[in-house]
Amino acid sequence: MGAGGEDLGREAGPVTHLEFLSGGAAHGLVGALAAEAGVEIGGHFGAVGAMRERFLAGEACDIVILTHAQVMALCAEERAEPRMCADLGSVATSIAVRARDALPEVRDAEGLRRALLAADAIYFPDPAKATAGIHFAKVLEQLGIAGAVKERLRAFPNGSTAMARMAQASGRPIGCTQATEILATTGVKLVGPLPRGLDLATVYTAAVSRAARDPVAAEKFFERLADDAMALSRAKAGFEGVRLRPAVNRDAAGVIAVVQAGMQELGIARTPQQTARDLGDLEATFVASGGTFDVAVAPDGSIVGCAGIEVIDASTCRLRAMYVAASHRRQGIARRLLERMTAFARSRRFERIELETSSAMRAASALYAAAGFGRVAQPPHTGGCDQVFARDLRGAT
Repeated sequence: MGAGGEDLGREAGPVTHLEFLSGGAAHGLVGALAAEAGVEIGGHFGAVGAMRERFLAGEACDIVILTHAQVMALCAEERAEPRMCADLGSVATSIAVRARDALPEVRDAEGLRRALLAADAIYFPDPAKATAGIHFAKVLEQLGIAGAVKERLRAFPNGSTAMARMAQASGRPIGCTQATEILATTGVKLVGPLPRGLDLATVYTAAVSRAARDPVAAEKFFERLADDAMALSRAKAGFEGVRLRPAVNRDAAGVIAVVQAGMQELGIARTPQQTARDLGDLEATFVASGGTFDVAVAPDGSIVGCAGIEVIDASTCRLRAMYVAASHRRQGIARRLLERMTAFARSRRFERIELETSSAMRAASALYAAAGFGRVAQPPHTGGCDQVFARDLRGAT
């Protein structure tokens, strides 16, 4: 994935056709980038639960886009390729009105409650299979108005359809779905995210299917979706926040800076030159040997986190260099990195994953324990580390 400078414009030649199974949140972004590239898209964009069911049933799919957790499960099950897997970003479940209507005040729970009660129709996606629909149904319960608005609810298979229907409605409608679906629909406008305490931000992740009919074309378009140079396009479509993606060697300087800062914080005496010897060639050290390395990228393109998998032997791998910059902690980035590393290890059929850490990293130790890792009685190999954790990857995910 590029860091800018590449020619990502439309290329001459036969028209490429790709099949997608994707959450509706990504429909606008995929459509816009496909039009720029001269790529013809097919498949389905809808509630993530329904799209996952279609994928698992074996429906034709070159690129799958679902929630981060769903795609990690597909990678672990060897249905999607973890080295061709990257976040598009986080999307806020938001309120919408018709383009011609005044914006209601929804910055707090009481304002949202008033706005919903004032509407004569409430448009939203499937409350059983759509991320936003499931959450919005809970919000109505939390606000104590589920019964009062029951007859005004207008549920549709996905948020895009709900918004399109709301745009054509008369009366005083209001809607709730993913911000990306609101921004991509003519005739409606974004009011704002659900207020704090009722809010939901969902990370969407794209991956190339292991059963892709044209893997080369799928990988090429995936790289367009995930490229750092497409940050503005993703932001305009409504995708926000820190993204995780596979690392390439040009990320090494950012990775070294994050790791070096983390070690200094822990009092581990290593020079940047020593760190560079370990992490200066990510592709050769980790990827070429059968492992992987991923980075967390902020909206401005800076590296703010990283983690890698190092192969020990045919059955065992080791988690390496997992750090998150102090400025970006408590955002769930470390948990997502760990989920990616574990999914990769499962996809390559490792039976055991080990890691070494310092007892001073209490939050990290708690994260590992919550993810199923346990302390093991063996000496660490890494300087500055005094604990070894391991997890058995055999059996259920």
